[in-house]
Amino acid sequence: MTAAGACVRYRFGRFELQVDERRLLADAQPVHLGPHAFDLLVTLAQRSGRLTSKDELLSQVWGKVIVEENTLQVHISALRKVLGADAIATVSGCGYRFALDVARVDASAAAKHNLPQQLTSFIGRERQMAEVRQLLAATRLLTLTGTGGCGKTRLALQLAGSMLEDHPDGVWLVELAQLGDPAMVAQAVAKALGIQEQPGKELVDSLTEWLANRRLLLVLDNAEHMLEACARLADHLLRRCAGLVIVVTSRERLGIAGELTYRVPSLSLPPEAGAATREPALASEAVRLFIDRARLQRPDFEVTDGDTAALASICRRLDGIALAIELAAPRVRMMSLQDLSRRLDDRFAVLTGGSRTALPRHRTLRSLLDWSHELLAEAEKAMLRRASVFAGGWTLEAAQHVCSGAGVERGEVLDLLTSLSDKNLVVPETLADTTRFGLLETVRHYAQDRLRHSGEEASVHDRHVEYFGGIGGKLLDAQQTDAELQAKLLRLDAEHDNLRAALAWCEGTPARSVEGLRLAGELYWFWRMRGHYAEASGWIARLVAIAPDAQREHAHASAFHAVGALAFLQGDSAAAETRQREALAIWRRLGDQRGVIRTLNALGSIVNSRGEHAAAHALFAEALSIARERGDRRNVSMGLHCLGMVAHEAGDDAAAQALLEECVSISRAIGPWRTAVALSELGGVRHAQGDLGTARAMLVEALQAQRESGDRPGIASTLLRLATVMQDGGDLAAAKACLAEALDIAPPGDTPSQVTWLEAFAGLSSELCGGTWAARLWGCAERLREQRNYSMPVPERARQRRLMAAAREALPDDAEFARAWNEGRSWTLDVAVRHARSL
Repeated sequence: MTAAGACVRYRFGRFELQVDERRLLADAQPVHLGPHAFDLLVTLAQRSGRLTSKDELLSQVWGKVIVEENTLQVHISALRKVLGADAIATVSGCGYRFALDVARVDASAAAKHNLPQQLTSFIGRERQMAEVRQLLAATRLLTLTGTGGCGKTRLALQLAGSMLEDHPDGVWLVELAQLGDPAMVAQAVAKALGIQEQPGKELVDSLTEWLANRRLLLVLDNAEHMLEACARLADHLLRRCAGLVIVVTSRERLGIAGELTYRVPSLSLPPEAGAATREPALASEAVRLFIDRARLQRPDFEVTDGDTAALASICRRLDGIALAIELAAPRVRMMSLQDLSRRLDDRFAVLTGGSRTALPRHRTLRSLLDWSHELLAEAEKAMLRRASVFAGGWTLEAAQHVCSGAGVERGEVLDLLTSLSDKNLVVPETLADTTRFGLLETVRHYAQDRLRHSGEEASVHDRHVEYFGGIGGKLLDAQQTDAELQAKLLRLDAEHDNLRAALAWCEGTPARSVEGLRLAGELYWFWRMRGHYAEASGWIARLVAIAPDAQREHAHASAFHAVGALAFLQGDSAAAETRQREALAIWRRLGDQRGVIRTLNALGSIVNSRGEHAAAHALFAEALSIARERGDRRNVSMGLHCLGMVAHEAGDDAAAQALLEECVSISRAIGPWRTAVALSELGGVRHAQGDLGTARAMLVEALQAQRESGDRPGIASTLLRLATVMQDGGDLAAAKACLAEALDIAPPGDTPSQVTWLEAFAGLSSELCGGTWAARLWGCAERLREQRNYSMPVPERARQRRLMAAAREALPDDAEFARAWNEGRSWTLDVAVRHARSL
């Protein structure tokens, strides 16, 4: 029998039979089978649940070779020893039947998980793997606790990887180590699962709905600093999602009902010094791990008989803590095992006062880190403690700015990072063409403590704020191209955690509050493009509250403009106008024409939303005039776009077309994103003019560019326009798909988009579901417009009247339409959206 060519795999229990690789795995670990036993297992698995005769088995496995029936029985017995006594049933006198439930899996199918590929081998832990698998069969919440660095995360990942077959909807890792705000726990889970925030809905409710009917395993890694938030979220989800299983790694248990706790022990240790011989020592997990990691530094590393006692001593002194061993092993590059053992013994003696047994387990890793730190040169120590201010990693350029000075020359930063990486204190990672550096979380906490006691904490944090304030500012400079803008946005994506850390330092340091306010205001376009409305509003509100305003300056104006723009996007036009007028007054006093242009355009959008088209036109025209005088082509493009928009919404499509075509022409030289904004608006004009083909082409081009730039609000807006074009062209399925995606991608709290979406869906539902549902949705949208003082643009009003007339005609009488309309007026936005999604 030749099974090697079959590109298929079979899963049963804790086993995976990889026919294409001729390999059997148990808990993801290879199991040795002879060639005939393997072919016999393949034959039985392929016929799972039904009788396979002895003759058929002999023919399939041994072919024309004549063998005794006893040979078949021997191989069946061997398989039972591996799979379990009940795995293969004997049908007396007839043959055998494979009794395990078998799932056939295409070997090329993509795995449903986000588990990282491990770059180093997994050493030992066979007993722990068996124990945690047994515990997980009896609970839906298992927390792995233990000393920092003992290997909780690695064990959890190995466990998760072995259980892919048990969870049809996947195994998903949520990394919590970098989070600094408990409110971000639910967002981290949603990000790992690919769940978008829903407008008007709490994220935890979206998670609950998504998980309710799924069977999956969630790994919450490094939860100790987010314990309360993780406990609340886990309790909420487990009570409502019957198919959910959660594994947590934490130094403490969550402390909620139904939780099973498993303390991850240290690695097994070699015998005590007097009894240590080479073979027993090399069999211990701690020694095996040390040797494996040492060979990553010295491929020729070998342990001689004379080294055994020293190596056994090192592993015992480190209590078998995995991270401690991983930090110690690289020292073999520069010292013998005997020297390493002596230094380690002396250091622990100092820390424990000679009583090693009295040392609390959680102090052991600290002792190692103290020892490792003392071996560093002074410049290395400075680099390590200064690097602790970074969050989410850093680049070489950032390190050169933040960490140099006072004993660290800028030119030696790379060498210092390399040296710290060699000592496993700094972790480099190369993605695409960029290398970022990071710290293990335990090391980062240790280094932060060193920084606090160094007397330089404030100066290092100030340099951190200065650097990230520099990369966060002036996102939309006058001559900036879209390519430059996109590169900057991608850089801000990578540095989002550092930006948060910089803002947090400014918030906690009154003397830096104005600087933080300036950074928060300058980041508006980043937050707006990525849909982080709530986060942006929170930072700005807190910093405005503490920043001195006796002499309002650029920082306040920028922040007022940003918070006003965000308030408008979230439906509070009154607050938006107040803040924008405050910003405008400061810009005019400072003579900052760029700021004046931005705020005039923002004010124009606010008054235009109320239907005050003449007032909006005047504000947009003033902004355009200033932009032309300054030669600011980006804001000239913006001004033409705004004037075209107000003309379109006032019903003057001829003027709108001329303005927007000029805008598109200018925008082509700026880049695809600025062009997309103009094309999206022009596509709406051409739709109103009845040119559906041109409108669709423009909107499709705009959508592609907005997707490439990650402009979430822009994508949602263009999808809304495209949906109406599709509907009017008769493609109702495509229209519904556009509306569904628009709702999913629109930033939470984007109230104007939500109202427009509801009206668009009402129009579509009039054709899909009849006039009753349409009337309800229109009624809700009407009330929302009244509450928020949103005027409906003239073209949309005309289209809606036409659709309403058709919807009324489809009902028996006007009274039924009116009843449905009034029912919809009583709905909240959440209720209306939920009903619309169900249609």
